[in-house]
Amino acid sequence: MTPASSPFTKGVTVTAAPFHAGAYCECVGKGSHRIVETGLLDALQLAGIKDVVYTEIDRVDAFEGEIGRSFEVKRRIALVVAEAVAANRFSLVLAGNCNATVGVYAGLSQDCDVIWFDAHPDFDTPDEVTGGYFDGMGVATLAGHCWTELAYSIPKFRPLSLNRLIYCGIRDFEKGQREKLETYDIRAAFGDGYPSTLAHRLHELLDDEYRHGPALVHLDLDVLSSDVGRANEYAAKGGPMELQLYGCLEAVVAKRRPIAMTIASFNPDMPGNVKIAEIAVKAACMIAQAVSSSSEFLKQ
Repeated sequence: MTPASSPFTKGVTVTAAPFHAGAYCECVGKGSHRIVETGLLDALQLAGIKDVVYTEIDRVDAFEGEIGRSFEVKRRIALVVAEAVAANRFSLVLAGNCNATVGVYAGLSQDCDVIWFDAHPDFDTPDEVTGGYFDGMGVATLAGHCWTELAYSIPKFRPLSLNRLIYCGIRDFEKGQREKLETYDIRAAFGDGYPSTLAHRLHELLDDEYRHGPALVHLDLDVLSSDVGRANEYAAKGGPMELQLYGCLEAVVAKRRPIAMTIASFNPDMPGNVKIAEIAVKAACMIAQAVSSSSEFLKQ
């Protein structure tokens, strides 16, 4: 499970962005701290990563409204990730909302695949969204399809080409959402089929011209079946169980070179929160340890 040679030789920077719609430690904004409290930092060191640094994005209360606060969070994440990249460090971002990955991608300052684990596509624009949920527009923002002026206020933002996006586990669609993915010819290992074959289907999608190239891994914890636990209020039936998720992450490591990871959308007030937090820690260690095995982390 070793990726191609990694440029990250100085350790892992864990960054908490504990916000929901820019509000500090509300709903899924509580998840970052719970994952840390579950032993993430110690687990990373036990996995062989000797240099683990923890940082947290400061509160953004002074900014105007849900949209203004959310974009300021993304700006700050981009700066932290860029600083980590400059120091040859791997970034692990623990975010409340999925749209934080827009900031992570910007901070990386290089073209790469984005492997998006989620029960939902997050590909609505403001003209398409029916419920008003801002975080359902993360991929659309990342691709430059909406909020463009604000997106370009994020340091080093550039749109993601949709041929570099691969979904895994998506299955919970509102009207027109699945058809939109087909219109844009976006690759997906859908989660509404047989979960036991999900890793195999993802592996096939990853076996393309970009194999062994760089990738940002985005893990919305509601990709997990609600039979494991409810990661948040939008958890859905179907999708991978715990071991099936790990199999999918192994497929990513076999075919891509992870350069950053986001873990998002975990509300620790929901049923099954203990198990979900443990899975988040394990998933983070799997990716970070795979990167470390091809770098110098273990030699320090």
